[in-house]
This record gives sequence, C-alpha cells and structure tokens, in this order.
Amino acid sequence: MKPINAISLSVGLLVFVWTFATLGYLEPKVITWITFLTWATFYAAGAGATGLVRSIACGVTGALVSAVVVWINQSIGGSTQGVGLAIFAALLGLLGWALCRISQWALISVIPASFIGAAAFFGAGAPLDARLAWVLVSLVCGSVMGLLSQRLAATFTAASASE
Repeated sequence: MKPINAISLSVGLLVFVWTFATLGYLEPKVITWITFLTWATFYAAGAGATGLVRSIACGVTGALVSAVVVWINQSIGGSTQGVGLAIFAALLGLLGWALCRISQWALISVIPASFIGAAAFFGAGAPLDARLAWVLVSLVCGSVMGLLSQRLAATFTAASASE
C-alpha cells in the first residue's frame, strides 16, 4: 500500500472511532474539536516521538500562557470594551510575542502548535476553572491520536509490502 493510502486509511478509521468515542461518551470533558487541532499539530511538529513531545509541549504552553493572560486581564480590570479592551488587546499582543519568542527552545519550537493551543483555550471559552484541565487533556489526546495514526499507517504499509 502506498504511504498516502495508508495514512488516509489510518486517519479515516481513527477519526471514526475517536469521534464516536468522544462525542458519544467523553464529551463534554474531552473536547473533540480540540483533539483534531492537535492531531494536526503532531504532523506539523514532524511526527514520531519528537512530534508528539513538541506538539503536546507547544499546545499546553499556548493554553497555559493564555490562561495567565486572561487571569491578569481579570485581575487588573481589563475587559472587552472601552479602556479594558485596550488592556486586553495589549495583553494578547504580549501573548503573541511570547509564543513566538519562546520558540527558540527546541521543545516548544513549533509556533503554529503554540498558537493552536492558545486558540483552543480561547475557543473553549477561556476557562479558568476545572474546564482548563479538560482543554489540556484534549490537547494531549489529539497529539496521541496523531501518533497512533502514524503507527497504524506504518502497519498498513508494512503488511502490504509483505504480501
């Protein structure tokens, strides 16, 4: 089987199983759409063990730094209107700067994955309660699904080569 066919089959099968499991049994805890974002960042981060570690590290970093920004914004009276909007916009500007700046470290060097972690946090409603933990769990699950899809595709390729 050609590698593109193997990865297509692997991803298609695992998306089916994962969607059934998460939407049917794990939501609202594990957030399905977030897992798909980090599934993609696994491949963007280079796949394999390194891609797994970097995808998770960047996604979690993006989400946690975003949580700090929201906490600071709330603590100093920022909002999304009037002068508070200027404060929040400035804090988000610092967030964007920080996510790029920290990419000099190999572990968190995949800027798109860090921004996706931040977007997942905000897309989930910017939770500063227990839901933040589920955002982080969802980020990790998506990266693991990326690794599983890569491994399953390799199995398909190897099986067809031995025929």
